[in-house]
Amino acid sequence: MHDDTHPPVEEARGPHLPDVVTRNWAPGVFVLLAIGYVVWYATHLTFAPNASLADFVVYVLQAVPATTAILLPAAILVRHPDAWSTVRTLLFGAILYAVVQAMLILADPLQAFFETLTPASDDLPFLVPSSAIYNGLISVVAAFGLGYMAVGLSIARRYTDTRSRWVTGWFVPVATIFATVVGVLAVSRLDLSGTPMTPTLAIYLGSSVILGVLRFAVWAFLSSVVTRGWLEGEEPRSGWGLASIGTWLVLLTLAIVNLTGVIQVADDIFGTLLGYFIVLAYAGGHLLLLLAFLVGLPKVEVDETADDEDLYEDDEDGDVFEDDDFADEDGDDDDDFEETEDGPTAG
Repeated sequence: MHDDTHPPVEEARGPHLPDVVTRNWAPGVFVLLAIGYVVWYATHLTFAPNASLADFVVYVLQAVPATTAILLPAAILVRHPDAWSTVRTLLFGAILYAVVQAMLILADPLQAFFETLTPASDDLPFLVPSSAIYNGLISVVAAFGLGYMAVGLSIARRYTDTRSRWVTGWFVPVATIFATVVGVLAVSRLDLSGTPMTPTLAIYLGSSVILGVLRFAVWAFLSSVVTRGWLEGEEPRSGWGLASIGTWLVLLTLAIVNLTGVIQVADDIFGTLLGYFIVLAYAGGHLLLLLAFLVGLPKVEVDETADDEDLYEDDEDGDVFEDDDFADEDGDDDDDFEETEDGPTAG
C-alpha cells in the first residue's frame, strides 16, 4: 500500500536531445574553432593560375582532415555530455588530436623564430634543428592523441574477443614492419652526395624514420580496436563499422604515400589520378571517423545515479516508497523485486 502523506513520484522524461545539447557548452567551442580553421584556410589558400575544377575540389578536400579532427571532441561531447566521467580517455585523445591542427597552423609563423633560435649550419642549410624538433613534437602529440582514442574505445567495449583477434592481431606488427622497411629504403634513396653525415643529420634521418613508423603503427592500433568492436557486434554497430572503414582508408593512403618514397611514380595521368585518390581517401577516412562518433560511438553503460539511489532509502529519511509497496497481492515479500534488481539490465 502507498502512504498518502507522501506526494506521488513524477515519471522521468525519456531521452531529450535538446537537453543533451544545451546543457553542455563545450561542443560549441570546438565548432567555433573548426569554423575559425576553415576561415584561416580559405584566406591563406593560393590558387594556381590554370587551376581546374578538380584542383578546386582537391583544395577543399585538403581541409577536411584538419576540420574533422577539430570536430571530433565536439561529436563525442554531443553524444556523451558526461564524457569527462564516462569516456575520459577517449575525449582526452580526441582533444590532443585537435590540438595538433593548431600546432600545424603555428608552424609557419614560428619558422622565423626557429631560424633565429637555432640557425641552419653551412653544411646543412636545409635543416633548422629547433624547427625539426617542433615538427617531431607534432608527430608525437598526434600519436598520443590517436593512441589515447584507441585505448578509450577499447575500455568502452563490453564484449570479449571471440573471433576477431585472429583477424586484427596482425595489424600493428605488420604495419610496424612495413613502415620500418619502407622508411629505411626511402632514406637510403635520398641523394646526399656532397652532404657530410654529421651527427645532427644522422639523428634527423633516424628520427624521421621512427616518427613515420609511429604514425603508421598508431593508426593500425586504432584500426584494430574499432575493427574488433565491429566484428564482435559492439553497439552502435554502425559507429564501429564507420570507424573501421575510415581507419582502413587512412592506412591505405599512408601506405601509398610511403611507397611513393621508394617507387617512382611517373608524372602522367596515373600519377595525377593517384594523387586525387590519396587526397579523397584521406579526407573520407577522417570524415567517416567523425560520423562514427556522431552516431554514438561508443555505447556507454550509465551507472545508477544518486537520485535513483535515494528512492531506496528507508522511511525515516522520507522515502516515497514503503516496504509494503513491493509486496504482491498474495502478501509475498519483495524478494521478486530484489531478484529483478540484481539481474542484468538492458544497455
